[in-house]
Amino acid sequence: MKQGTTLFLLMFFVPWMLRAQEAPQTISLQQAVEFAIKHNKELQSSQMNIDLYRQKVRESVSQGLPQVNGTVTYSTNFNYKMNFGGQAIKMKDQSNLTVGLQQLLFSGQWILGMQTSKIAVRLTEQEVETTELDIIENIYNSYYTVLVSERMLDILRQNLENMNEIYKHTDNMYKAGTVEVTDVDQIRINVGQLKNSLLSMERTVAVNYNLLRLQLGLEAGTPIKLTDALNVFLENDKSARLYVEKFDINNNLSYQLITTQTELNKKMLGLEKWSYAPTISGNYNFNYKILKPALDMSPKHTAGLTMNIPIFSGLQRDSKVKQAKITLEQSYLQKSLLQDQLNVQDEQLKFNLKNAMENYNLQKENIDVATRVLKNYQRKYELGAVSSLDLTQANNNYLQAETNYTEAILSLLQAQVSLEKLYNQLPR
Repeated sequence: MKQGTTLFLLMFFVPWMLRAQEAPQTISLQQAVEFAIKHNKELQSSQMNIDLYRQKVRESVSQGLPQVNGTVTYSTNFNYKMNFGGQAIKMKDQSNLTVGLQQLLFSGQWILGMQTSKIAVRLTEQEVETTELDIIENIYNSYYTVLVSERMLDILRQNLENMNEIYKHTDNMYKAGTVEVTDVDQIRINVGQLKNSLLSMERTVAVNYNLLRLQLGLEAGTPIKLTDALNVFLENDKSARLYVEKFDINNNLSYQLITTQTELNKKMLGLEKWSYAPTISGNYNFNYKILKPALDMSPKHTAGLTMNIPIFSGLQRDSKVKQAKITLEQSYLQKSLLQDQLNVQDEQLKFNLKNAMENYNLQKENIDVATRVLKNYQRKYELGAVSSLDLTQANNNYLQAETNYTEAILSLLQAQVSLEKLYNQLPR
């Protein structure tokens, strides 16, 4: 192997091997949620929008604060001489220092604009909270998915060990001449299928871990270990409590968001209406002559008031008001539609939760039955009372029962998460 190739392989694999040898980072579900909220890049970007809109509020406020500007001018006439009654007078260079103060005294648009900017900040905060809730939901579902896939992986490993023992026992019986070779082959096929299922499940677990790492903002391959056991989330009455809880739509983030958006559109309509009103501003100027002309009559101090009265803008203001009215009406319709949709969603999610609860209890009972049947068939097989085909079928039925139970667990937990998200009750 060439030296360059060897060096490349070392650079690629050594960091990966070192990372793999690191002690796994233990993490509970609550810690996973807190870590994701702190490190998720999408959420960090959303949170920056809050600061952005707060600066826009400051910008809106500053438009009504005193504005002070200074100006320094210099002009020359290149020693030009003017003739006054036969007497030549040379014009001097001039230089002025002017300080001006402008103050907005009244503007309906400015007052309403500040209120609108503050509502926009609140809207942005709610959008960030919505993004945060989506991230929490993903963490919950990914954490649960890893746990149930690991449970199924453990079951397959235990089952493979049992079938390997049965295969050895069957092979010994064949060598002793008490069973036929077809019995050995049947068990061998079943062992091979279990090995394939085990490898497939190992890959599934790895993929689920990588998805969780991605949502946590960790590098691929970072060793992590989940500390919460699956039964912790099953040994509570959360499902029953959620099923009977009454839906308060005002706690739903989507409804809060559209309510704030409607309030914002209402302010925007008022903003356009105020464009018909006059604005009043005051000004004060101080003028200091650095280089004075021969004859200077201009005062040092001047002040004044200005009233700007909109008269006609080619129907532009009228069009903007009508557009704002249409947008506001659309907001009212969207809010009403969302209210109907959320109430239907509440009923559907409770229906899903009820089905998940019933299916979970049914599959849990089926596990007990399938386990007893398999153990019974294993004893009978050792006594020669049933064939290897019967034992294989009983084992397949047991694995199918375990698969159904595992899927029922995940469906139940995900149904809880969906309803908690709707109610805005996912623990943060």
